[in-house]
This record gives sequence, C-alpha cells and structure tokens, in this order.
Amino acid sequence: MTTIHFLGAAGEVGRSSFLLEQKKPVLLDCGVKLAEDEEEYPVLDARDIQRLDTIVLSHAHLDHCGFLPYLYRQKTRAKAVMTKPTRDLIQVLLADYLRINQGASPYEQKDVLELLKNTRITEFNEVSNGMTLYPAGHILGAAMTRLELPGKKTLLYTGDINLRETRLLDGAQTGIPADALIIESTYGAKTDKHLSLKASTAQLMKTIQKTLDRNGKVLIPTFAIGRGQELLFTLENYMRSGLLETVPIYLDGMVNKVLRIYRHNALYLKREVQHRILTSDDDPFKSEHYKIPQTKDRSDVLSEEKAIILATSGMLNGGPVLHYLKHLAPHPENTLLIVGYQAKGTRGRELVDGARELTLDDHVVPIHMEITETKFSGHSDHQELLQFIRQTQGVKDVFIVHGEKEKAEELAQAAQRVHKNASIHVPSVGEQIKI
Repeated sequence: MTTIHFLGAAGEVGRSSFLLEQKKPVLLDCGVKLAEDEEEYPVLDARDIQRLDTIVLSHAHLDHCGFLPYLYRQKTRAKAVMTKPTRDLIQVLLADYLRINQGASPYEQKDVLELLKNTRITEFNEVSNGMTLYPAGHILGAAMTRLELPGKKTLLYTGDINLRETRLLDGAQTGIPADALIIESTYGAKTDKHLSLKASTAQLMKTIQKTLDRNGKVLIPTFAIGRGQELLFTLENYMRSGLLETVPIYLDGMVNKVLRIYRHNALYLKREVQHRILTSDDDPFKSEHYKIPQTKDRSDVLSEEKAIILATSGMLNGGPVLHYLKHLAPHPENTLLIVGYQAKGTRGRELVDGARELTLDDHVVPIHMEITETKFSGHSDHQELLQFIRQTQGVKDVFIVHGEKEKAEELAQAAQRVHKNASIHVPSVGEQIKI
C-alpha cells in the first residue's frame, strides 16, 4: 500500500507538497504559501526529509518549488526530477526569492546550488524508473507526473494544469490512465468559468486602450513566469498589427530574464511559435516595444505620459509593482489590471474585494485608479477540470487539492456525479490517506 501525506495545498492555495509513503518515498512538489504577513511551509519533519528517495517538481512557481532548497539544507540525498525549462526557470526564481527575502528565507544560495546539483532532467513522455512526465499546459516546462506504485497501481498528479492552448503553449494532455488522481482546483467552483482566449484578449485590449485614451498608465502585476510572457506576446502582436496604440511596455522584475529563458527553450513552445523564433527575423521575444527602467526610482517610467507596465509580484506581496502602485494609485486616469489568481491574505485580493486604500511603506495610499480584473489564467476552470477527471481512465480515487476549500468541495461534488463508483476526497493539511 501507498499512503499519501498531504503536507500543504489541501483546502488552500499554496505550499503544494504531497509525500507518497512507500518503500522508496517520493515527494511531489515542495512550495511556499505566500501571504502579506507570514509565509507558511509544508508540514515536513526532518525524518521524512532524510528518507526521501525522489522529489518530483511539477513547475517553476514558488507555491510549488519555493521550499525545495530547504530539503537540501537538511541533507536530503534525493534526486529532484523535472523538465529542462523548469530547471532553467527555478535558477532565476529562487535567486530572486532569496534577494527579496533578504536573509529571512529558510535556506541560502548554497542550498539552491545543492538542489541544482542533484537535479535530474526528464523529457515529456519518457518513461524512467516507473515515472512519466506529461505536458500540463500551465507554464513553460510544467509537467503532470504519472507514477507506478506498489501493487501494480498508478497515480497521476496534475500539478497546475491548463487544458486550453494559449498563444505560447499547447494544452495539457488528457486521457492518461491512472488508479489514483491528485488534481488541482484553483478555479474549481461552478461559477469559475474562463472566457475564451479570444474574448479575454479582446477585454484586456479594450481596458488598456481606454486607459491610454485618457493619457493614463496601465499597471499589470504579473507572475514572473507564465502570465508575463503570454501577456507580452499578446501585446506585441496587437501593437505590431496596429490594433493597439503603440506605447512603451516596461518590464520590471524578473519578467525580462524569464523571457530569455522562454526563447532558449523554444522547442517546448507551440510549433508555430517555434517556427517564428527559429526561422525568421520576426522574434516576438525581442520586440522594440519592450523597455527596461533606467533609473533606480523608476522616474523615467513614471514620467511617461502613457505606458504599460508589467511588474512582479503577481499578488502584490512585494517586488517593484508596489513602487508603481504607490505612485499611480491616487490618480484616476491610471488602471490596475489584475490578470491572475489572487489568494486570500494578499494585497491583490484586498483590491479585488474593493479596498479603497492600502498601507505601503507605512504610508496610507488612497486607491483612485481603476481596478479591473480580466482572467488571463494559466489554470483550467471548473468544466475543464471536470473534463480532465472524466477522461482519466480507470480512476478509483480522486484527491482534490490546491484550491480554497469551498471550491475544492464544489469540484468534488461534480466529480462524484461523473465517477459514481470512485472515492472522491477533499483532504486537509496533515491528513494521511491510504490507496
């Protein structure tokens, strides 16, 4: 038998980590839960860390990888399995995390280097030691993991998935057989229904152009990996085709570094994007519209009459986006454009819920700028998650994780109607379930 220990991301979004307790223990992801006041980490003890045989990393977002180096600080000898793009991306992501935390992190750069030294690169659809990674469609290099377990059972862990193709990536692979399924539920509620890519893009461009028409600036808080690159690719296409006014697009934070990694891993992008990068001079990742701030206080950006600014972090928990927010928020001609998920306890969630002032650097900042939310998500919505569950052949146990508890429970109820004879679980942090 295999026992699954739910160490995080159970009834919550953040700190994804699931321990498969068996002869050779396997850990699926090891992230942090970012919040305005205090971070939370997976409920892992030193004994578990020492016994790990393999760690599998689904993708390079902090809520899935941010705690991984701590395991090497605790002297684990486990190999960390991931795709090449994920390995490339975590190098810049974890370095940035350490820089922002300024010594408050649970590990140091030497622990990150130890993780990288113990990384084993695996390609999609390559079977190795009873493990296969499949494209998850979420961000560059994001993978679902299928594991062969004792007793001739199989388990599929989705990580974060997106069934729809985006401008840069194909959608997640479906129809993978498994006895047990661990699936995310970020947008698991019935009311979570994403617009089509065409409709969400049209809404996005309409909001941006409306702001530019009133000589305002558009501030887009973005995750450095995933949404940032999708947005830039889209903005560049619209400006080049004349469908959006040409203004500077400023990249602040890690977005520009990550853009280069996307380009260097072009073989993991959609075929038409590969073709555009590799066989023509029309490289969307090297646009003349992209600008980098040249002054430490960002005065060159703020002095622009009109501009689009993409800055980290995506939930406004830190990073350069707060500097822009402080200066732009009091002015009604500007717009804050929220494009990604905003977790409970974050500044982004406060603004989406209607906050009209925020405390930044001990100053109360009035929010007079327009706040607009346009889902430009890298996650599947309720119906797509249900479709994935329906198409998982032979599933007997479904574990719904990585979602606020109410959303996970709504998805569970729908999943039970789809798989009447399967056991559907909505676990809590710390729970252990045998399969």
